[in-house]
Amino acid sequence: MRKFVSFSLCSVLIIGFILLAHAQMSQMSDKAKLGRELFHDPTFKGTIKTTAGNKQGYATGLSCANCHADFDDKANPDGLIRAGHSVVGVPHRGEAKGGMIKGADFARAAGGGGFCYEHFLQRVPHDKVNPTAIPAEHAEALMAYFEFISGDNKGPEFEIAMLDEDAKKAAGEKLAAMSGDAQKGWELFGRACVVCHPTPFKAGIGSQVIRSRAPRNIDAAMARWATKIRGGGFLMPFYAPDILSDQDIADILAFLRQELENL
Repeated sequence: MRKFVSFSLCSVLIIGFILLAHAQMSQMSDKAKLGRELFHDPTFKGTIKTTAGNKQGYATGLSCANCHADFDDKANPDGLIRAGHSVVGVPHRGEAKGGMIKGADFARAAGGGGFCYEHFLQRVPHDKVNPTAIPAEHAEALMAYFEFISGDNKGPEFEIAMLDEDAKKAAGEKLAAMSGDAQKGWELFGRACVVCHPTPFKAGIGSQVIRSRAPRNIDAAMARWATKIRGGGFLMPFYAPDILSDQDIADILAFLRQELENL
């Protein structure tokens, strides 16, 4: 009897969630629905090229959803750790990229999404990105979707600290010198890194982290990887301290060191 009641309750909850999702979709404008599609679409409705002779401007396979949640992932975590903050609350922020995008450009750049549209989805070097190059129709659609999912929710509070090269190197050296827990590091790697690195031994959007032969200087490799996790790389986004703490990164490094030493 208890099993029957539990099964029935589970069925009711599932049906309830489905009905709630349909109700929410029915309230969404066509423009917001387009924004939702774009948020999850690596081709951005086909506007991103598949190849390019100049080694930039072609599809990476990433979508906005790879780095950002379109729900309150602090209140309702889904197990993943994304490099970017939730887009809930974007319309309330008024600026993006540490103040680099603001004023009239903020809405035209889809609350900062225009930067990702060129850099992370098309490999355009960050110093050549034009955040307002995103098609105007798509910028409006994304903002409509962000407004729909945000409502009065201002989203997470955070500050973006853009590190220069010296600060990145110093952070990497500090993190590499810390002690970490390899088991916790594996759990964190699985939650934060697998979008681009399916496993440490397999390449995806990102490169293969651990190859068949360990580097000559493992300590140097740890510092290099720590620098990229905290400071970012060409296509790799940086993980701010409120997303991955120093200890989190030290744990990930401990896991990677363990795998290297076991080769």
